[in-house]
This record gives sequence, C-alpha cells and structure tokens, in this order.
Amino acid sequence: MLTPVKPLTTTAFLLVIPAVCSAVELTFEKDIRPILKTHCFQCHGEDGHTKGDLDVRLKRFLDKGGESGPAIIAGKPHESPLFEMVKSGEMPKVDKKLKPVEIAKIEQWIAQGAKTVRPEPEKIVGHYITEEERGWWAFQAIRKPRVPSAQFSVRSAQSGEVMRRGANAIDGFVGAKLEAATVAPSPEADRATLIRRAYFDLLGLPPTHEQVAAFVRDQRPDAWARLIDDLLKSPHYGERWGRHWLDVVSYADSEGYNDEDAPRDTAWRYRDYVIRAINGDKPFDEFLREQLAGDEMIPMPPKDLTKEQQEKLIATGFLRMAPDGSGTRNDDPDLAKNAVLTETVKIVSSSLLGLTVGCAECHDHRYDPIQQVDFYKLRALFEPGMDWKKWRDPRQREISLLTEKEKTESNELETKAKAVEAEVQPKLDELQAWIFEQELKKISEDKRAYAQEAGLLWRKDRTKLTPEQAKYLEDHPFLKVGNSAGILNLFAATFGRQQELADFLAENAARATALRAQKPKNETVRAFGEPIAYGGKTTLPVTQVFMRGNRNTPGPAVNPGDLIILNPDKPVEFAADDRDLPTTGRRLAFAKHLTNGQHPLLARVLVNRFWLHHFGRGLVNTPGDFGTQGERPSHPELLDWLAAEFMENGWSLKHLHRLMMNSATYRQGSARRPDAERVDAGNALYWRMNVHRLDAETLRDSILATTGGLNMQPFGSPVPVREDDNAQVVVGMEKPTAEGLEYRRSVYVMQRRSMPAYQLAAFDSPQMEPNCELRNVSTVAPQSLLMLNSAFLVDQSRSFAQRVLKQAGADARTRVTTAWTLAFGTPPSPVEISDMENYLTEQAALLSSGALKKGDPDPAEKALASLCQVLLGSNRF
Repeated sequence: MLTPVKPLTTTAFLLVIPAVCSAVELTFEKDIRPILKTHCFQCHGEDGHTKGDLDVRLKRFLDKGGESGPAIIAGKPHESPLFEMVKSGEMPKVDKKLKPVEIAKIEQWIAQGAKTVRPEPEKIVGHYITEEERGWWAFQAIRKPRVPSAQFSVRSAQSGEVMRRGANAIDGFVGAKLEAATVAPSPEADRATLIRRAYFDLLGLPPTHEQVAAFVRDQRPDAWARLIDDLLKSPHYGERWGRHWLDVVSYADSEGYNDEDAPRDTAWRYRDYVIRAINGDKPFDEFLREQLAGDEMIPMPPKDLTKEQQEKLIATGFLRMAPDGSGTRNDDPDLAKNAVLTETVKIVSSSLLGLTVGCAECHDHRYDPIQQVDFYKLRALFEPGMDWKKWRDPRQREISLLTEKEKTESNELETKAKAVEAEVQPKLDELQAWIFEQELKKISEDKRAYAQEAGLLWRKDRTKLTPEQAKYLEDHPFLKVGNSAGILNLFAATFGRQQELADFLAENAARATALRAQKPKNETVRAFGEPIAYGGKTTLPVTQVFMRGNRNTPGPAVNPGDLIILNPDKPVEFAADDRDLPTTGRRLAFAKHLTNGQHPLLARVLVNRFWLHHFGRGLVNTPGDFGTQGERPSHPELLDWLAAEFMENGWSLKHLHRLMMNSATYRQGSARRPDAERVDAGNALYWRMNVHRLDAETLRDSILATTGGLNMQPFGSPVPVREDDNAQVVVGMEKPTAEGLEYRRSVYVMQRRSMPAYQLAAFDSPQMEPNCELRNVSTVAPQSLLMLNSAFLVDQSRSFAQRVLKQAGADARTRVTTAWTLAFGTPPSPVEISDMENYLTEQAALLSSGALKKGDPDPAEKALASLCQVLLGSNRF
C-alpha cells in the first residue's frame, strides 16, 4: 500500500534549495541587491526614505541595521531579522512577497558569511550604480565581432545538392551556433514558397500566379537577389514596412485617453511621411532626427517652407502620437496634460532605447538601473513644447503650411468676401423702411405720426421710448419691424417681396462663397513645436522630479539628458540651450547624440526589430525591453555585427533587407524536425524558418488582392470606419463609393483607438497602450467565425467567384483550377482538383434542392462562391 506524500511546507521547501545550491558562492551585489532593490528600496533607502531607520542599499547598512539593531548577522541567517521577516511574509508590506527561491538565496548568502564582491563606499552620494549593473550586455559599446568561419550547409529543394553558404555573415553566426548544438539547418524552401515569403515580407501582398511561375522558371544564379531588388523598388514596400514603424510609434487617427476619442484630422500626413521615407530608403539616423527635432531644423516661425522643410515639420508628428485627452472634458485636466508627457516618454524610450523607462516615473526602476531622475531628464526634452502649466490643446498645436504670399492672398479674398456680405445690410435697411411704411397704413391718420415716432424709436434706440409709447407698440406689434433677414422674410411674405429678398440673399451668398473658394487651401500639420519658436520671449518651463510621481509634490529640478547608466561617471545632459536656434535645441542635441554611432542601445534596438519582422522572432525576443526582465539575446555577436553593419552602411534599411533575405538562414524551409526540436523546440537557433501567420492588415489586403477588389490608391485621408447594423465596426462608408475607396490598403484605414475594425482586431491588429512593441499572435474562435460568417468575407467570396467565372468560363475543372491558383499562386494537384470538383457538385445539388426565389444566383455560382470562401478561410491562405 502506497503512503500518501505530505506536501512540503514553505519552510521545508526553503531548506531544499540551499542544499542544492550550497556549492555556489553568493554575493551581495550580484545575487542579493537586485532582490532588495525590487522589493525593499522603496521604503528603505530610496529618496531618503528609511523606515525604521533601516537602509538596505549596501551590505554595510544591513550590518549597521536600524532602530531594532543589525538587520543581518553573518553566518547566522536564523538570527538575522531581515531573513526572518521575509521568510514569515511580514516584509515587504507594500509589495508582493518574495518568491521562495529569493528567500532561499538570502538565507544561503547570510549562511555563507554575507559576502560582497568589493569594498563598498562609505556613503551613497547621488545615484549609486554597481559594477554588475554597468556590466549589463545592452549598456556595452557596440563592437563589430569577427564573423565565424562556420559553414552553413543546406540541401537545395530543387536539385537535392548540398550547398555550402558561408559568404553571408549571418550564416556564419547562425551556423556557428548550430554547429555547437550539433543541429543541422533545414533544406532550402522551394522557389514558389520563397517568392511568396518575399512578397509578404516586403510588400504585404501575395504574388500573382504569373509572377510565381516566372520566378520558378528563372534559373539565373542571381534570380533571388534580382527579385529582392525589384520588390524593394515597389511603392508598396513603404506601405508594408511603414506599418511596422507606425506600430512602434503609436500611430492613431484619434486622440484616445477617454471615451470621447476625438479624431485627429491631420495625423495621416505623418503616416504618409513615414511611407515615403521608407520607400526612399531615407537613412534611418536622418529619419529619426527629423522625427525628434524636425522643427528645430527649419526656420521658425514656419513660413514659405519648401517641400523638404514641410517634411521635417510633419515628421515631428512622432511626438504627437501619444493619447491626448487634453482637448476634451476631463475631471482632472492637469492629470490629462501630464499624461501626454508621460506617454510620450514611454513611446520614445521603448521605440528607440528598448527600455521600460516609464516604470521610473514614480520611483527608481525596480529591476533595471534606471533612476527616477532619468524619466524626468527625458521628460525635460519635451516639456518646452508640452508645458503643462501653459498648455495648448491639440487644436492649438496645428501649424499652417500656407506661404506668406498665400496668406496675403487669402486675407485679401476674405476682405472682399466680407465686403460682398456687407452689401446685404443696406438692402435689409431699405426693405425694413418700406415694410414699416406699409404697416403704418394700418394706423388711422390721426395716430399715424405718433405710431411712426414710436416705431422709429423702437428701431433706433429703444431706451428712449416712453412708457406710453412702449405700451402702444405692445398693442400694435406689427409696427416692430426688425432688420434681420429672418424677421424681414416673414414681413416680406405679407407684401409679396419674399422671393425678391430670397433671390438677393442667395446671389449675395453665392458671390461671397465664390470668392472664398479661390482662397488657397489652408493645409495644417499635426506637428510638435515649442512656443519659444513663435516669436515671443517665452520663459522655459522648469522640469522637476515629481516625488512618488505626484505632480502636487514637486522635487528637485533636472536638466534634459540621457540615461545615467549609459555614462555614470559623466552623465550626458543637454542643459546648454542652443541660442543660435529659435528653439531650445534640446531635442536636436538628443537626436544627434542618439545617432552619433556611439550609443549602445539605438542601433541594437532597430536591427533587432528588423530581424523580428523577417524571421518571426527577435534576436532579443522582447523588442521593447532590453533590460533584466527581457530575454537575453540568442545571438549577441550577430546582433552587434548587424548593428555595426547597419551604421557603417549609411543606416540603410534596404541594405539590411538584402543582407538578411539573401542569407541561407532566411531561405530555409519551415518543416518541423523532431531531431532539432529535441534540442531547440523554440527555434531560437534558427534551424528552420518560422511559419508566420499573416498579420491583420496583410490578411485583409491579400483577400482583396485575390478577389480583384484591392484599391491601390496611396496616401491621403484615411478610409473611415463606422458601426454597422450589428454594432460591429466595419471599414468604409454606408454607401460604397464608385472608386472602391473602402477597399484601399489597410494601412490607409482609419486607426480609431475606440473603434478598431473587427476584421483587423480579430487578427491582433496593434493595441496602442501607449504603443505596440510586439503584436500578439493569438488563435481564437472569433477568427474562424469571422472567416465563416462575416459580411466582408461573404461579399469578397462572391467577388472572387465572379473573377473566377470571367477567367474560367463554364468548365468546372477550369473553375476550380483557376480559383486555387488565384488563392495560392500555384496550380492544384490532381487530388485537390478532384476534391474541389466533388465539393462543387455536392454544394450545387444541395442548393438546388431548396426553393429558389426569382433573382437568386444560379446554384452552381453559389457553390463556386462557397468554394472561394473555403479557400480564403483556409490555413494555407
């Protein structure tokens, strides 16, 4: 008989871990301080807070202890109050309790003698950063390592020959890791798969059957490289890769923040700027400098801007993408204003620095060596343009692009239009006088002079009316003839002059409208700007650290600067405002600092994201968090090599595309292999190409491309979204347009924060909270239901069927072959043809068995539409 095993108590569990780990010598700096920083610093050391007079930031302080005496006794954990309190759960009080493994570490460290790595400072002055924190991989200078000599041997899908791919540096780094793990790379994918992979990766659109067939036939050695070059020249490349950047910067066509979610009517100009910049392969360092400080690179105030200068101004829309509820009703307006600054710092830090700096708004970062002051040093970069004490709401921040000549012309035309409108009043006065004379005729002759005097006083100065005159007019209201168009219209109707007045007013309004129609269109930009740039002597705001993040308890002032950890001995600051500029110059200095080629984070963060979008996972698979809570890089040498290569080659994104996509690593097949999965189930070593599910926009665009309805019109105002009769948010207007604007590419669909289109939201379109560092990839029932039941899919399936009918005619075999080829780019096999023919026969018979109404589609056509929907909803599609 088996005896039930009694579960381990917490104390018993704690006793197990030190026994297992007793051979490992623990130190305060490496093993214990990170635990105390996460859970205890907030009350015991940070910002001068030392509850119970206990500071836990140094081991010496623990020895000294607080009001109750020493916190630890070396060699005696169970006589050490620190250990006993965390073990019992009495401490920490305000945070989640320590994990058993953390408590066990503290016990083992004390038992081993509570050792430190090095002598500690006598006292902490300023921001104490340990050598261990300085040594974190992401804070080290970028070096370009030597490319390993490992050969990347793959078997060709066409010839079956083993090909050695050692020329591409990526293959050298990946191959070395695979060799070390004794895992072989996968065979190269077939050419039909490769061309579809390239099209979806670079354009977000499927290739046509003709394009697939042409590439499969092309046996030139450089056919693949030629294909990549051709795709990079496509205008649709910028639409695809611009979308990736728009995720990171929190692009939206509405303000968010609260339920009002006010529209951003001009945000799309920034979206178009991004697409054009990506298409033109604008060097990424220049691209970033324009977005951070484009307004500081052009004349201020902006007037007579060239197209290039306008682009720089539009680029600063990057700094206007945070949710902004300051232009709507709020219970706490100051909170809403400060939230814009907070979210802007979060977006900038996660997109460019790959760190969660936003976590330091209220206190020092619990895990990473990011001080609270770091958050406010970054905030100080933007506060001159976002002074919460002298706030300008979103409407006030719009900047006109009119030239001085156009402004003068517009003012002159407005003056003329007002002069035309002024012609109305004499006409009204003349009509008023005439109507009054007609009304006087109703008064007897003996009272007419008295009535005339009272009526004239009422029209010119009612304060001079005597009580008797006022009473007389009350008894004779028809004498109160006003001179507004509405009142006179009523009187004129009595005397037959109503049409005359209406014609005059209409003619006058038409003349004024025609003049205003000649005015240059006042196009405005949602840009970032500092009030100092608009001609006034503006006092710069002082950025203060908010104690515990509370704006009502401001602390010391800070200068703008970069993170202290990146240069602890001499922190980088931008305090000396550039007086040669009409602005503070802070953001421009920051942008130049970021892109000077020496920053340890920026290039790593960027190339990691580019890699992620090609390979399905990042070399660091937490692209917005390079800190201690993020994943370590799977290939740190490759990451640094790519970062250095990127900067050395003019920060060219297209150069990286060619490098990555021409590698054998990229060209591998995606088949799963048990032998490799036993070693690396997550494919962190890249022994195969990860299978990518189409993202939301690519799926919708691919459906429209396949059915023949995709409208490729680029740029401009977004396609609106609305609620349909089922309360679902759909793309397009209530009445479809003749041009099919509702079927434009998804990057041009309105990104309304409170109204995500359900076709996109079901497949994990970006959630801007505040930005999207990495999209979710979920597999949930609503996705299948959408592909089965949505009006969009049903309508597109019918359009698909009509396209097939036009191309294939009446023959069933030709129809199914055409439908399959249009959907997947390759012809079906005989078995697949047979299955589809049987499906059509069975569906047509089933549909024919029901009662057909007049005007119903032919059962064979309905069956074909049903088959088309099956293809569009398949995993393969």
